[in-house]
Amino acid sequence: MTDDQSPEARAEAAARDLADTGRAVTARAIREAAKVRMAVASATAKAWNDAASEDDHETIPAVPEDVTGRLEAIWADAYRAALAAVTPERDQLRSDVDALRVEVEGLTADVETVEAERDTATTQADTLRKELAEAKAEAEKWSTEAAKHEAALSAVRDQHDKLNERITTLLETQAKREN
Repeated sequence: MTDDQSPEARAEAAARDLADTGRAVTARAIREAAKVRMAVASATAKAWNDAASEDDHETIPAVPEDVTGRLEAIWADAYRAALAAVTPERDQLRSDVDALRVEVEGLTADVETVEAERDTATTQADTLRKELAEAKAEAEKWSTEAAKHEAALSAVRDQHDKLNERITTLLETQAKREN
């Protein structure tokens, strides 16, 4: 059934499919299957059911045993041929799936290992950042302390220089008096 068929042709094909699969041929079923208007589906369902009721007076005989036997033999051969055709590919796919499962398990283990390493590295980095911050604070403290001591040392040197100048001046004054 293609979309370029007329609505009537699509409805007729849908009615045939419904009947072939043993489902009731109703307007609603045809409309849903063929995607046609209800008027088209209703007309097709009525025509199909009218034709089917005319065929109902014919009695269809049971399938003869020799036909049933041949059909079962054909079915068994077809089944074996299909199984033989599908089995190697199925086995290969099963093997591929097993290999992929093993690979996924390995990759999952690798991811877990990398995540654990990442967590450890993050913890170490956090610890190092904390230690660095503490070291910087300590360095700042000692830098401030050193600046205070340098200022005090500078003041002592200035005082020392002034005292040396005064001593020199006093010694010179005393030397002049002694002369």
